[in-house]
Amino acid sequence: MIPHRLRISERATGRLRYLKSRTGLTPNILSRFAFLLSARDVRRIAQAPADLAGQEFNAPTLFGEHQELYELLLVRYVEIAGDVRDPGLVIASHIDTGLHKMGHVRSLEDLGALK
Repeated sequence: MIPHRLRISERATGRLRYLKSRTGLTPNILSRFAFLLSARDVRRIAQAPADLAGQEFNAPTLFGEHQELYELLLVRYVEIAGDVRDPGLVIASHIDTGLHKMGHVRSLEDLGALK
């Protein structure tokens, strides 16, 4: 279900650059946090990212050795929310939404305090 390559929005790419400068974590690790923050709230994401012209990720790089777990979370979300969009768009939407929820993060300590 997870496409091999996927793109995120330019806004998300800019936010990832900022968070990397503040936390030292790479964009793929930060994207994992963002995806999980958004996907744990099972309500359907109403809007898609305005564009998908930002950073491109390979799925193995984005999700690492736990790709199968992320795929299970995605399948669960799609089933419960009834989201029939392309899986790459759903993932990009979750990353956008999760990064929005991470708006107050300024350090690793802030990231660790996310709930």
